Amino acid sequence: MLLLFAALLAAGDPVAEFSLSAAAGTRGEKRAEAIARAGAADLTLTLGAAQLSGPLAPDRQEVLLGAKAGVVRGELRVIPQSAGLFRAGAEVGVHFESVGLILGARTASLGNLQLRGAGARLEVEGQLAEGLQGGLAASAWALQLDTESPRDAWLRWGNSTLDWAQRWETGAWLSQEFFDLFSLTPALSAAQPAQEGAFECRGSLTVEVPLGAVKLRAESAVARQWPELWIIDVTLGVSMNLY
Repeated sequence: MLLLFAALLAAGDPVAEFSLSAAAGTRGEKRAEAIARAGAADLTLTLGAAQLSGPLAPDRQEVLLGAKAGVVRGELRVIPQSAGLFRAGAEVGVHFESVGLILGARTASLGNLQLRGAGARLEVEGQLAEGLQGGLAASAWALQLDTESPRDAWLRWGNSTLDWAQRWETGAWLSQEFFDLFSLTPALSAAQPAQEGAFECRGSLTVEVPLGAVKLRAESAVARQWPELWIIDVTLGVSMNLY
């Protein structure tokens, strides 16, 4: 993978980007991620690593590999048997100018818990006016969690792995640029978590500030999960164009 990165950077008219992000929430979960992208012509490769932890989840490491060739994109995320958890999730999709269709599959195991799932996501986006973009997305997952103790199995799975699976989700977003100084992106979504009887509504606001080759990003989100949970998440990030 590193040799492919070097070959792309040596090609004519290369593109390279590096980004860092950190996130924390009121459930006590933390995540830090570093991602590098390199591309030339119609091929872009992505390589990343993340570290995540929570009150009932020890520190674990995740590896990200991705590729884009023309309209086809693919991504693989793996936690390679870290603190007892193995998790692998893959997505393959086609993205045209305004429409994207993504298929996904995932598998994971921790102790006597084993998760399997397959799903699809449809994305539609476009320019609504000068400096204003918007989009819609909808996804659905078929999920199966095998365990010897089914009572509160999904809650135990989420607390132990930080993998809060959802059976379906739909959402919308708008992004407005302000005089090339910054952009604001509000978003709303509704989802059904895997836990029986649960329902979630989520709102977020993202601010991006370009500073030459560097872009700063801050996102705050508030979610209401029925019947009784409020969740607040904050993410800070920075990205840099190297070429």
